[in-house]
Amino acid sequence: MMVGRGKYFELLDFPKFAYPSVLTMDSALTANNLIERLAGKSFMSYSMIWPRLEMVVAGLASEAYIVSEFSRYEDDWKNENLREVTRLLRGYFGGRGRWYREPSRPTKVLGFWFKPSIKGIWWVDGQAYAVLINARKQQRLFPEHVRFLARGIYELHCINDPNDPIPLIIDVSSPDGGKDRELRVYEVPVERAASLEEFDDAVRLFLKALELAGVALPSDDAIDVIDLFKKR
Repeated sequence: MMVGRGKYFELLDFPKFAYPSVLTMDSALTANNLIERLAGKSFMSYSMIWPRLEMVVAGLASEAYIVSEFSRYEDDWKNENLREVTRLLRGYFGGRGRWYREPSRPTKVLGFWFKPSIKGIWWVDGQAYAVLINARKQQRLFPEHVRFLARGIYELHCINDPNDPIPLIIDVSSPDGGKDRELRVYEVPVERAASLEEFDDAVRLFLKALELAGVALPSDDAIDVIDLFKKR
């Protein structure tokens, strides 16, 4: 069986595909969901935003800059989505602090590629934050998702960082699946995140679902699965 198939995943994909939910996951049902949804095509990518976050955080992303930088798609609704996300982020960061970009190189995990979970570290008011950004308009984050993501950010990006960053999740999805996005920010110290046991269980079940969907190689129950996803 050919696994991986060049597929890329990130931490946000766990709650996206998990069924019935990310902390009460059924591997077989999640595998069915993966098979059905991976057959579709992605409409657009938000990757053009991330290299420009230094400008956004520094307060230098003027309206003219945003319109000029995000005009590459032939379909203008795609360009406008990029602009909307950037405007919301500009309003939140407000020219405060400094931004340190997270290297974007993915890690090979059991036959597929896993992207870094955060976009960077934000230093502001003497505190470091490890920042995950959900730019997907139709993927609203619910409390369970936030708790799961915060534990993932902590384990994969914070636990070994001497600067002790706090997981910070910025959600700019549409809260009701409608036209307008809203910015919602969740600062989640590890004490309020999902437990390590909950996170570990969810990761193992998702890997099993990926295996059943023909995307991942089998994993060993004895291995530290979280360690597989850590940056090298």
